Amino acid sequence: MKRKWIGLILFIAAAALAAVFLPSGEEKKVKKQFSLFAHYFSKDEQESILAMAAKMKNLESLFAESCEVTARPYGQEGNLSRADLVNLAARARLYFSHLSLKFHDLSISFPDQETAQVVLTGEAKGKDFRGAPVQEAREIECLLKKQEGRWLFHKWEIVEVLKR
Repeated sequence: MKRKWIGLILFIAAAALAAVFLPSGEEKKVKKQFSLFAHYFSKDEQESILAMAAKMKNLESLFAESCEVTARPYGQEGNLSRADLVNLAARARLYFSHLSLKFHDLSISFPDQETAQVVLTGEAKGKDFRGAPVQEAREIECLLKKQEGRWLFHKWEIVEVLKR
């Protein structure tokens, strides 16, 4: 009898820990969008024009029809269409011979079932077209909305951090 109770208590404890520490299905889907974004935006030195075009087409699929963008350090602010965002991304990638984008410390909250708010750190590493190393990290706030079962970016803001 004691073994059954101990087994039941251990099972309940394991389930509670899993619920607290394992990401939900929707959280995994949101994280996947950031993983895809990083993959499509990154650039290899030997990347062909066809590979770049495929990445830009895939990148476009991650955004809503219109996305609010605030990137004051880069002189960008306003609502941009998917096509405008992809053109902007393609032009930005031209300055690099190699570029790796990674996202860290994602903090995801769900104000409702169709909205995800994400605060994270974005890190870009690579080489510019002259061969000089580039490394930059920024705090980013995003808003994703669920449309037809897919999480799409609706807002993308680079947060300006105070300098000393």
